[in-house]
Amino acid sequence: MRDHYNPFIGQSSPENADYRLPKNVKPTHYDLHLEPDLENGSFGGSVVIHFDVLQDTKFILLNSDEIKILTTVLVQSSGKSIKIERVHYHELQQTIMIPLPESIPAGSKIRIRQTFKGRLNSSKKMSGFNRSRYVGRDGKPKWFGSTQGQPTGIRQIFPCADEPGLKATFSSTLIVDQGLTALSNMDIASEEEISSDKKKIVFNKTPPMSTYLVAFVVGELNYIESNDYRVPVRIYATPDRDIKQGAFCLDAGARAMVSHEETFGSPYPLPKLDMVAVPGHSGAMENWGCVIYGEQYLVSDESDASAKDNLSKAYVVTHELAHQWFGNIVTASWWDSIWLNESFADWATYNAVTHIWPEWEPWSEFVAGHPNGGLNAYQAALALDSNRGSHPIEVPVNTPSEISQIFDSITYAKGCTILRMLSEFLGVEVFIEGVRLHLKRHAFGNATTNDLWDSLGTVSGQDVQKIISIWTQKVGYPVLSIIEDEESKTIEISQHRFLQSGKVPPEADRVLYPVYLKTKTQQGIDQKSQLSSRENTFPVDLKFYKLNAGQTGLYRISYPLSRWKNLGQQLYSSGLLSSIDRVGLISDLRAIATAGQTEIHTSHLFGFLSHFKNERNYFVWRQILVCLQDVYGAWLFEDSSTLAALKRFQADLMSKVLGGLGQDLWSFKPGESYKEQSFKAVLFGNAAGYEIVKLTASYLFDQFMDGDTKAVNPNIRQAVFRIVLSDPKLSDNDDNYNKLLHVFRTTSSLGTRSDVIKALGHATCPTLVQKTLDFANSTEVQSTTDRNAIFSALSAHQNGIDALWKYLTGNWDEIVGERGGIMGGRFVGFCVEGFTREGQLKKVEDFLRRQKGNGVEKFEKFLEQSLDAVRAKVGWVERDRKEVREWLRANGYYEDDS
Repeated sequence: MRDHYNPFIGQSSPENADYRLPKNVKPTHYDLHLEPDLENGSFGGSVVIHFDVLQDTKFILLNSDEIKILTTVLVQSSGKSIKIERVHYHELQQTIMIPLPESIPAGSKIRIRQTFKGRLNSSKKMSGFNRSRYVGRDGKPKWFGSTQGQPTGIRQIFPCADEPGLKATFSSTLIVDQGLTALSNMDIASEEEISSDKKKIVFNKTPPMSTYLVAFVVGELNYIESNDYRVPVRIYATPDRDIKQGAFCLDAGARAMVSHEETFGSPYPLPKLDMVAVPGHSGAMENWGCVIYGEQYLVSDESDASAKDNLSKAYVVTHELAHQWFGNIVTASWWDSIWLNESFADWATYNAVTHIWPEWEPWSEFVAGHPNGGLNAYQAALALDSNRGSHPIEVPVNTPSEISQIFDSITYAKGCTILRMLSEFLGVEVFIEGVRLHLKRHAFGNATTNDLWDSLGTVSGQDVQKIISIWTQKVGYPVLSIIEDEESKTIEISQHRFLQSGKVPPEADRVLYPVYLKTKTQQGIDQKSQLSSRENTFPVDLKFYKLNAGQTGLYRISYPLSRWKNLGQQLYSSGLLSSIDRVGLISDLRAIATAGQTEIHTSHLFGFLSHFKNERNYFVWRQILVCLQDVYGAWLFEDSSTLAALKRFQADLMSKVLGGLGQDLWSFKPGESYKEQSFKAVLFGNAAGYEIVKLTASYLFDQFMDGDTKAVNPNIRQAVFRIVLSDPKLSDNDDNYNKLLHVFRTTSSLGTRSDVIKALGHATCPTLVQKTLDFANSTEVQSTTDRNAIFSALSAHQNGIDALWKYLTGNWDEIVGERGGIMGGRFVGFCVEGFTREGQLKKVEDFLRRQKGNGVEKFEKFLEQSLDAVRAKVGWVERDRKEVREWLRANGYYEDDS
């Protein structure tokens, strides 16, 4: 039995202790038996944990959460077994304390044997042992079992020392129904029938590994296999998915393993690699040897997906497989260094994809990625790290809630940006050699950030820690402000922290970053100049210059207004500015205008964008359209005539490129490159203000609904659905909405289902908004990724924002209880971030203030970030409202007032 934690003499109270386990014992091996009951939503099991006793001890502390301990037995090194009558449970710290009958001396070896039972979680929680729905071979609904251990889910499955630094080996056994396939980290050692309806599957022993990587999968499964790598690589999926549609990702996975093994210089140590498409799973998880993915990332038809979606699948697969080395062979010692796992997997992904699919221009994709999602890119790092609620890459974390909240764009995108910056400075080959040394030094163990810096320093001969640690240990990044001196032909550069919501207080502006300027002039790129002080003066050719050539540095540039005007005239002069440089200029100018700390305003941004009417580069247009979406989102609650004028400005800006494409905009030909397809897709998806596009979308939609599903190319399918639903002239009743819901419920195409999901939230009629909310929270939508796609779409228009807020405030207790942690935090963000006015901000702040002590701490960091994003928009619109109206009117974008 168990009761509340009762600390004994010599132990501090749990309220004052941290959440780390004591170091009196160290687990070395787990013998684990599990028997999931998928139909009834429960599981039972037993575990024997082998310990080395490091200090004389009278107790053992383990992590345990939401499982019931039935029996506990101590087995001493002599073989004597002693039953422990009572264990003490601490719910807040998610631990059980096992008191020992007598002190065990250091140097002993003991075992603790426990039996337990627990409940299977729904896919909404996606933590611990979960179950989700699929259609079985007999055509009937079935339950699928899968685990999610990262970051603290394994303690919901069995009692363990659930910290990444406490590695051990695992021998696992599953009891499952006959006819089901069971997978784990290792290959199967034996399988035997134990009754007419049950079988026992024993898996081989793992290498030393962290608990959060332990994985189990149970269900009806088919597979395909590749032999293009040293060990078998397989993709598994349930029978209601066409397993052959996993061929693209299977090939990508095998090629990624070859590339990673060559890059890292050490062999993958397991005898097999399984990739499993899990119904209802959100994202992907890098479990060693048994990687699990949401179905859309693994078994959606390549020919029935957009070019961008196929690229995304390849990136996700390559990222998770990079973890098989960086994260699994060598693991962060504690969660404050988890950025090493995630950001390095991102860096390795872009590196591998550059070699496998160079035509995709992966590092351009990285720089131009959408700041609010997508591929964890450079823009996401710039966006979140300019937020007052940001955090350092290396951030102290203690509680499970704190750990969950650091899986964000700082951990992934900023970390990857820093590694890219460092690899450019050291040289990519030197950088890779240092990574190989790091993996060799710490194989099958744990490491810290400084361990990586030491290995890179050994190889490069540089003081890497001095060069780079300030970027990982401090929050934020600088904006470089420039003053030009025509007479001396110099520029004075000063650095200060950049915040999207305005002025930086002195106490937040004490860090001085070593900034490599990479100044591009007509003579080339200066690779040596560095600003490490508050300000300094540099000679430069004032006829043309641009800092941060190639956008490899993590900083913003604030040029004088006259320079912005010059750069606008020089965008296409003699190839001085690459497409990525043009992306960087747009991104920087938008950010400078938003912050409002210079003479630059939104009208200047509009004037600068007007120079891009002749632009033909996909990555540049993607950044232009993201920029315009940001402006429209900030002005969303302004008067309808201003919103209409903003749409006319966008339509005018796009008119030349759209006119040049003509009907090719929605016609896709065999053999078109990824960039060509994606270019047309992004233009079509943002051209709803162009009358012919609206009419075409309506025509294609009707053809699709009449049964000609091939009439709509997958590259524009989502846009067609969205345009029809969001335009009241095309959808003035429930008919089109209901047609799309029917498609979702009947199609076998994962790509079509995903496109429907992403479109439904764009229906703006209040009754349809409520219907969409109800649908998102129904059992029809298993995946948190899908639900968040719906919420994201709702947060893009006024009625959706109001409905989300009403839902949040009316269901706070349910959301905190059912969706606490990282997923709940993201949902709360969607409910908050759409607001743009001071009164709305105050309403949100007042409500959240009343929730103190009622679960708001689960989302604290997400809420800080969301509120700062709202404050930034409030300040931006207040400053520039009048000037934006005047500019739009002066340039003819308002309708005739007469």
